[in-house]
Amino acid sequence: MTDPVSEGVTELSPPPRPRRPRRQKIAVTIAQQIVAEIARRRYPPGTKLPGEREMLAQYEVGRGTLRESLRFLEMNGVLTVKPGPGGGPVVAEPDAHDLASTLGLFLELKGTSFGAILELRETLEPSIAGLAAAAKDKQAIARIGESVESMRVNIDDTERFLQANEAFHDRVASASGNPILALLLGSLDHITDGTRLGINFPLERRQAVLAAHRAIYDAIAAGDAEAASTQMRKHVRQFRRYTEQNYPGASDSPLRWSDIAP
Repeated sequence: MTDPVSEGVTELSPPPRPRRPRRQKIAVTIAQQIVAEIARRRYPPGTKLPGEREMLAQYEVGRGTLRESLRFLEMNGVLTVKPGPGGGPVVAEPDAHDLASTLGLFLELKGTSFGAILELRETLEPSIAGLAAAAKDKQAIARIGESVESMRVNIDDTERFLQANEAFHDRVASASGNPILALLLGSLDHITDGTRLGINFPLERRQAVLAAHRAIYDAIAAGDAEAASTQMRKHVRQFRRYTEQNYPGASDSPLRWSDIAP
């Protein structure tokens, strides 16, 4: 006899079992404790940390575990470990290049294309330029102007020109007053260095970039957030179009960690 209550009712599958949190390696836990100590004491870059013997006693771990922790922090730009007598771990200053390397690992595994990062920059950078204009930080704006002047002076030196170009975008992000945006944009700028894909910047292109940067700088210096956003949007779109027109297939090229890692 059919149960009238259950008739026509589909049997429900049991709810998924909760995901067990991964057990954290002791070496990672020790690395986190070292970082917490650096942050708590506000150690500036160049500060020498205690030697191995003292750290072994402090953290109560074996030599192999401690060295694994230090290697992990060194790979992420937190420390440099100087070998030999008088050496040991020294506090470093992680920057956008370190973040770019970490992102590069995940981006390659996710099959992320060069074009996807260009799209992200096209979304993000105009807002950052607007924030920089609204912040009206005279010192930060002066540093942006210095990078534009460096581009002008080095217009015939591609390597130095591109270094000044990277500095320009970094300084605009810093002028926004948001350190997270500055770090993120700096890493994206490093990742989208098109030279790794064979993208060249002839004199005509360098002149166009210089003109775009001047327009962005002028808007930021004037405190015009809307104009700064508009000029930055035009600039990043021009780079994307330049890439698509002159280097077909570059936008679809997958990012490689080995090309991004510093």
